[in-house]
Amino acid sequence: MNDPVRLAPIGLGRWARVLARGAQRGDVIELASCFSRSEESRAKFQEEFGIARAAASLDELLADPEIEGVLVTTPNDTHKTIILECLDAGKAVYTDKPIAHTMEDAGANARAASAVGLPFAVGHSARRLGGSRTMKSWIDDGRIGKVSLAEANFSNERGLELTPDTWRFFADKSPGGALIQLGVHHADNLQYLLGPVAAVTSHARKLYTDAEVPDAIMSILEFESGPLGYLGSGWASPGVYQIRLQGTEANLFYDLDFNNWDQSHLTDDKSTLVSQAYRETERPRVEIPHTDMFREQLDEFALAIRGEAEIEVGAEEAVRALAVVHAALESSRRNGEAVELAPMVEMSGDLT
Repeated sequence: MNDPVRLAPIGLGRWARVLARGAQRGDVIELASCFSRSEESRAKFQEEFGIARAAASLDELLADPEIEGVLVTTPNDTHKTIILECLDAGKAVYTDKPIAHTMEDAGANARAASAVGLPFAVGHSARRLGGSRTMKSWIDDGRIGKVSLAEANFSNERGLELTPDTWRFFADKSPGGALIQLGVHHADNLQYLLGPVAAVTSHARKLYTDAEVPDAIMSILEFESGPLGYLGSGWASPGVYQIRLQGTEANLFYDLDFNNWDQSHLTDDKSTLVSQAYRETERPRVEIPHTDMFREQLDEFALAIRGEAEIEVGAEEAVRALAVVHAALESSRRNGEAVELAPMVEMSGDLT
């Protein structure tokens, strides 16, 4: 690309590095600046990614006329303040998932993005995985038949590492623990595959972590289209990422090697998707197209700034994913009573 889109990461921790590597695998984006409150972090990030300059304050970054958009990877509870400031300064925003930590903040972000009319993308990138795209195509063209049951799990060991020095330790900053950090991906994936969730029944437990947040959550999702889904998310086991679909014509079983999650250009090569038809003894492998979910989503965001692409996952999709999380937590507080999603979505208010 002769004139790359100039973006700047805000918050320069581990995930900012994952996204920066994704952006630099393509030729659409130039990381033209960056910001962290830590001067040391700024210097290290600049050196690692060859970024010419850094901003000593958020105001300085937002006043930079060359910066067309920002990549927000700060803690969940800071998303609203930063996103609103960036939009008000005329910068397009890509924010890591979730869109916010509360439904009210999610709605505020959505309305601000709608009001200014700038591209606004949320990092629910997992629907772009080759396995997800293939399952969607099997649903759309009828190869799987009608889906009755879906099962999805995203878990890892991070809850065992939490201390009060980390923001994910606290329930008011990361409500739902593993569910808002990991399971929210499947809250988006399953609605991408099967349509909107109508109600959620859930139980959450804090078993093995010292943190305030749960490390084991099991939810049953009722979809408006009829199927039932299981969404599991834990923070006290080796990494698991799976989706299983049961259809009237065939089943699909998707298993991703979590060890390669950060390297999205390798993830599909380390994943398996198999099908199961009636009376089949063997479960044949289904070819998965090669994708690079982080690079593709960032390229889409950057091209949208130039009017050359449409955002696939914006505020509306992100709000519905977050609503599943909060409905699950409310259901668990009610000892497994079903909680409708509509009132949760309504807590975010009018999104336009």
